[in-house]
Amino acid sequence: MVSSSTRLASVAALAVIVGTSGCQAWKVENQPAEVVIRRSDPVAITMNDQRWVVLKGAHVSNDSVVGIRITGNTKGKGRTALSLGGVRAVQTRRFSFLRTAGLGIALWFVPAVYRFAVVD
Repeated sequence: MVSSSTRLASVAALAVIVGTSGCQAWKVENQPAEVVIRRSDPVAITMNDQRWVVLKGAHVSNDSVVGIRITGNTKGKGRTALSLGGVRAVQTRRFSFLRTAGLGIALWFVPAVYRFAVVD
């Protein structure tokens, strides 16, 4: 039998871990692409032709978005330049309450699964 103080301590530890780590998700920004790219790093860019890339150190140079490509749905890595006119959406990483709550709920059940898995 688990004492109430042990249970309270484990719940408190779980709350601290989940609260400080927090899950993130890509969120579409409604501001102009130039503004979002200037203030955020990294950024995910979706083009009008359905290509998408994640750029680190992105900046706007003339009529292009230039940065170091981290990932995307096309081949290649390294320095990438995209037409600013072809940008459909710009996304940034932000805290996601739903994902964090889901992680907390999932972690809450780990001790119960362990208890059922271990035979005394």
